[in-house]
Amino acid sequence: MIRIVRPRLPIGLEASLLALTQEMAGTPVPERGEHAERMWERKTVRRDVYRPMREALEDMAPGVDCCMYCGNHLADTVDHFVPKSRCALRTFYWPNLLLACSTCNTRFKGNKHRGDGLVGSLLIDPTRENPFEHLDLGLASGVYRPVEGSPKGEWTIKVCGLNEGKRPRVRAEAWLNLADDLRGWAQARALGDVRNMRRKIYRMRTQPFADVCYAALHKAVSEEAPRVFVAEEPSVLDLLRDDELRAAFQM
Repeated sequence: MIRIVRPRLPIGLEASLLALTQEMAGTPVPERGEHAERMWERKTVRRDVYRPMREALEDMAPGVDCCMYCGNHLADTVDHFVPKSRCALRTFYWPNLLLACSTCNTRFKGNKHRGDGLVGSLLIDPTRENPFEHLDLGLASGVYRPVEGSPKGEWTIKVCGLNEGKRPRVRAEAWLNLADDLRGWAQARALGDVRNMRRKIYRMRTQPFADVCYAALHKAVSEEAPRVFVAEEPSVLDLLRDDELRAAFQM
């Protein structure tokens, strides 16, 4: 999971979402849950609101339509961060909508929701906070762990199934590919091959599970870097710290 910037929507789409929210607010509270489901499936909503809203989410997603929770490239659903069943008024609230794969959205997260004891959620919202403050990704293992027992980290790993199935193995393979791409980028720079440099950067930024790349960039400038990268040849850590490379990732 990586930090994602949420842009403003076009004025017309914002107005449509507001009108739908106002309709929901005018519905008696006991009926809002069922009404939210009906509105979400309404043909005009699917055509005029859902489709452009999903396109906006795809544009802001990491990589090419990657899930905003696990990083897989098979994101095919619009997820309600706070489920419709928990707060129907947020059904058409733009800050409550994320792009997710059906595995995260249906198999794992579903309608699960827990508050943090204040006014927020225990689930990390990558458009509102920095996931690296709560999650630590082992590059070689591909396994997520909570940062210093962070409740948000623990709940997010559990509710999104971040360590389930083949996900850790795929992340570990992504780390090996990243190291190769870093070396390829350095070789292209040495040859003055700007075109290939850009290709390598694009590949690193858009590959599935791009959280591996951003986690490596994050760890490279941390105090634990010498320990984390001890098994790698020195050039990998040096490249992750390279100002030109980091500028390409806006780090």
